[in-house]
Amino acid sequence: MTPPAAIKPESLPLFSGVPAPLLAESGVMRTYRLGEWVFQQGEPTTGLWVILEGRTAIERTGPDSVIHTTGVWQPGDIVGIAGIWDGSGYPSAARTLDPHTRLFWVERERFLRLHRTVPAFAEAVSRMLAQRLRYIQELVSDTRGRPVAVQLAVILSTLMARQGPDVALTHEDLAHMVGTTRETVSRVLSDFHHRGWVDGAYRHVRIVDAEALAALAEAGVDAEGFGRSGHTSPLPL
Repeated sequence: MTPPAAIKPESLPLFSGVPAPLLAESGVMRTYRLGEWVFQQGEPTTGLWVILEGRTAIERTGPDSVIHTTGVWQPGDIVGIAGIWDGSGYPSAARTLDPHTRLFWVERERFLRLHRTVPAFAEAVSRMLAQRLRYIQELVSDTRGRPVAVQLAVILSTLMARQGPDVALTHEDLAHMVGTTRETVSRVLSDFHHRGWVDGAYRHVRIVDAEALAALAEAGVDAEGFGRSGHTSPLPL
């Protein structure tokens, strides 16, 4: 699978209204390897992170120590914005999913200054937050209380719409997104594979029959052959 291409901060709609000299002094580039933590849950919010290359998973550990992945974000997406205005800690952790991940970090006070003084930047931030909220609401609605097979079909269909048919995630990553165990996800993916819907190997699921997955996702109930033994709690977001 070819990872999403790297982009430059100035090419993003988020920064289109920020003068080049101001943008250059507003942030710094940071590079990470596969599996590194960008920030940890509970740490003070230091600033906004903009993904330029690679992907980042947002993971929250609940009181029961169970890890829930609440989003997989790619070039052009922002992470770490929840505590920007009130200075609270990061509600979740951010972990890189690709061997080479590059982010543009804007320190919190610089972000707030840009937000106050550059109207186009403030509007772009509001637009991105609205899109993020809509995405989360739709995902919760489409997965809440439904069997694992349906939830996984929703997740795979959503990821395909955002990044194409090659989903470079482990079974454990997908399990964290659905809110179940790796073994359960592996069983469901094996069933999908036998039906000719997906193919893949370690850290990689390729969607072969997107229409079949979409049909299962839209049905909201078990397709023939899928039992409810794998039913779990809804996707935590």
